[in-house]
Amino acid sequence: MDMDLILQVTEKYGYLGLFLWLWLGIFGIPIPNEVIGMTIGFLSFEQVLHPVVAFIVTYSGIVCALTTCYVIGRFVGRPLLHFFENRKRLSRKIDRSFKLIERYHGFSLSLSYFLPGFRNLVPFLYGVSRYSFKSFMIFSYSGALIWLSITFSIGYWFNDKMDLVLLYGNELLFGLATVVCIVIILRLIRRKLLRKYRTLRGHGPHA
Repeated sequence: MDMDLILQVTEKYGYLGLFLWLWLGIFGIPIPNEVIGMTIGFLSFEQVLHPVVAFIVTYSGIVCALTTCYVIGRFVGRPLLHFFENRKRLSRKIDRSFKLIERYHGFSLSLSYFLPGFRNLVPFLYGVSRYSFKSFMIFSYSGALIWLSITFSIGYWFNDKMDLVLLYGNELLFGLATVVCIVIILRLIRRKLLRKYRTLRGHGPHA
C-alpha cells in the first residue's frame, strides 16, 4: 500500500512532489522514510525515475527537512521543548535523545538518522542548544547521505525481493545503525587513547 501511494505521488507530481514529501514529511506524513528511500531505489531500477535525479531530489528533501528542524529549534525551540516535555510519550523520546547526544556528541546527529523517531528530534534539540550550524551540517548531512545511499541501494539492487525488504527493512536498518554505532565508539576510544598517549609522552623524560 505504501509503495502504491508513493508511486501515485511520483506519477502525479513528479520530482517536485517527491521533494516536498521528504521535506514536509517532518510534519506528519505517515510513511516511514525507510520505505520511501527503498521504494525510490526500486522505481529507479524500474526506470520510472531517473536514478541520479531521484537520488539528488530525495537527498535535497531530506536536507531541507533536517535544516527546518534545526532552524525551528534555534528560533522557537525553547517554548516548544517545554510543551513537548509535558507530553509523556514525547518526554521519553526527548530524554533518550539527550542521552544519545551526551554519549556521542556531534556523531549523534549522524547516528540519529538511522533511528526512526529520533532523526528529526535530535536536530531540533541541537537547534535549541544553538549548536554551530557548520558542525550541524557536517554531521547531520553526512549521516543522511550514508542512510540514503544504503536504503536507495537496497531498493535498487534487491528489487525482486521488495516485499521482504519492506517487511524487514526496519530490522535491517537497525542492524546497520548498530554497526555505525560500533564504528563511532571505536573511533571515540581510539581518539581518547591517542590523546592520553600524547599527554603521557609530553610529560615523559626529555633528552
